[in-house]
Amino acid sequence: MKVFKLLISYSLMFAVISTLLLLVSLILYCKNSVQEVKRLAFINGYVDSMVCTYFYGYLKKIIPDQGTGTGGLYDKIMIYKEKQNLTDKDFPFHKIFIIICASGFVPPTLEKIDNKRIEARKHLDPLVLNNAGINGRRYTTAVYKVKYRNLKDHITVAMEGTPPLLTLSDASAEDPELKNNKKQIIEMFYKRLSKKLAENAEFANSYEVVFYNDDPNKPPTLADEIILRHIQKGLLPQGAMDYYFDQISFKISGIHLHIEGCGSIKLSD
Repeated sequence: MKVFKLLISYSLMFAVISTLLLLVSLILYCKNSVQEVKRLAFINGYVDSMVCTYFYGYLKKIIPDQGTGTGGLYDKIMIYKEKQNLTDKDFPFHKIFIIICASGFVPPTLEKIDNKRIEARKHLDPLVLNNAGINGRRYTTAVYKVKYRNLKDHITVAMEGTPPLLTLSDASAEDPELKNNKKQIIEMFYKRLSKKLAENAEFANSYEVVFYNDDPNKPPTLADEIILRHIQKGLLPQGAMDYYFDQISFKISGIHLHIEGCGSIKLSD
């Protein structure tokens, strides 16, 4: 009988402990869930603010025609081509390339990403508006020369980084919550900005959002990203991705190798 009572006591104790552990687990789960909901709400609000500020504060001003007599982005590109004596082959895309670096890096000039293949040119004619108490506020759009892999030929494109990411980088240096969620914020910004632009018919065929996976330990590939998009639209030949070798001659085991052009090789004794 004593053994039986002892077993019952241990069983009740085990049941109480199990119940307490379950309650603790539920409390911790609820606490973590609430924290996750708060975190996601914070991220969503921040990303929405970034998208709206950039879309309404800049893109919606420079891309459509504002009725100032200077035209929209398309008109400014056409004027630019005429002034610079550029053909459709030289400046194929009449749109702006919006560069979003996965790391959040926003250089002062995109030449900082690849100074061998990306070269700054004179920007488009600015849009000048009286805005927010400032007379003559200027909105300029950057233009770059993007070289083929052969480093000899090139195209010209309107292309810029994204100021909201620069603000994010500056703010995250002082805000731990932004710093911890920076990667997710950047990815969500890219997706929501792309969606916002796609929802507006007046922006059709006037932009390319490029999510660039920059890696400091690897050679830059932004120029390739831009060239490939032109190839996919049939605006450039596939050969634009070929490397170019200057003429090189050397001997290996008595065989003379002569490399010239885009990699053609001649063998001789």
